Amino acid sequence: MENWVQHILLVLRTAILLSFVAGPAMAAEGENKATASAIDSEFFDVGFTAGVVNIEDFGSEFIAGINATFNASEKYFLQFNWMQADVSDSAYEESQGSFYSGDDRTFTHYDVLLGYNVLQGEIFTSEAHANLSSVYLVGGVGETEFGGENRFTYVFGVGYQMALARRFIMRFDNRYYIYDSVTIEEDEKVYNNQLSAGIGFLF
Repeated sequence: MENWVQHILLVLRTAILLSFVAGPAMAAEGENKATASAIDSEFFDVGFTAGVVNIEDFGSEFIAGINATFNASEKYFLQFNWMQADVSDSAYEESQGSFYSGDDRTFTHYDVLLGYNVLQGEIFTSEAHANLSSVYLVGGVGETEFGGENRFTYVFGVGYQMALARRFIMRFDNRYYIYDSVTIEEDEKVYNNQLSAGIGFLF
C-alpha cells in the first residue's frame, strides 16, 4: 500500500510542476481572456480515454473507454467513466491453465466520481497565448466486472488537465480501483492501478 501512496504523491508533484513550469508572466488581454471566459462557460464535456491498467494477479493491459463530465462550478465537477480491457493469461496461467475463459476475461469498469480542482493556473505557450490548466483530485464509487464477479468498487485518484483549444481539453489520470474478490483467494482485497490520457470536447 505504501508504494501506491508514494506513486500518487509523485504524480501530483509532477503535475504541479507542469502547471507552473512557465513561471509568472503577463498574458495578452485580448485573445487569452476571451478563450478563458469561453472555456469557463462550458458546463459539460465528453471524451475518450486510453491507457494501461494493472490488474492485480494478472498484469498490465491496454484499456480504453469514454467519460462524461458535468462542471458544477469552478472547483467541483461530477464525472462518469466507462472502461474496458481484454485480459491475457498471466505467467502462472500460461503454465498451469487459465482461471477464466470467454467473457469472464473481459475487465469492465464504470464509476461516478466527484472531482475537486486543487490548483488552477495557466501555461503560456507564447507571449500572446495561454492555456488554462488544473490539478485535480477525484473520488467515488462504481462497479468492476471481471472473472465472473460484479464487485462494488471504491475509486480515487489524481489528474492533470490542460485546455488545447476553444472546445478541447487534454487529461492525464492516475486512478486506483479497490474492491473485494473471492475468485483467487478468499476475501482478497484487490488494488488495480490505471494510468491514462484522454481528450475531451466541451459543449
